[in-house]
Amino acid sequence: MADAKGKAKARGDPQCDGPQLIRITNHGKIATWVTLALDFLEKHENLPVVLHTFPATPKSTPAESPDGAGLAVNPPSFSHTVSTVPRLISVVEIIKREYVKKLELEHSSTLTGLHQYNEIGTLEDHCLAIPDPEVPQDAESLRSQEIVEALQGKTHLKIKQTPFMKITLSRTELTGLAAATYQPPLLRKISKSVKARAKRRENKAADTSEAD
Repeated sequence: MADAKGKAKARGDPQCDGPQLIRITNHGKIATWVTLALDFLEKHENLPVVLHTFPATPKSTPAESPDGAGLAVNPPSFSHTVSTVPRLISVVEIIKREYVKKLELEHSSTLTGLHQYNEIGTLEDHCLAIPDPEVPQDAESLRSQEIVEALQGKTHLKIKQTPFMKITLSRTELTGLAAATYQPPLLRKISKSVKARAKRRENKAADTSEAD
């Protein structure tokens, strides 16, 4: 998966049973993400690549307080979950085009590109937002603050929403993504002669399998 700086890390086990996760950042290299995604899809027919704008997991160090609580160092910037969305879309479109080009170069019999599933939501809905240190988190303190704000005429409390986007690319159709919008794969434009050769290869492969 991609690290905090957006540098892609390839999986060491080619038999992995989970998707390849790639976090899109403002400073990562698009070519690295594209190469990682294409290599993974080539090796894993039934596993998807998931590209997203979720924030990086914040690092923590021991605090110098008596209770030993951790202090967050370099907390993630949630504005990046929104600002990197256009970059995410660009990366996905490049991956889809390059995948189809690769099929053509390899004279593959596959005529369709990648299935795409788009998901948009907020970090708050997924319990990924970091609590505001100025806002009390326990129920009693939160209720007291609401009463004080109501007495001051502040009847409409501020609600913070942090959007994100996640796109899943797969060589096969996926199930269990009811919340996602679906985009069908690109179709390769090939000549009749190429179609005929591809059909002959498929028939030959089928005959070989039956003979075994």
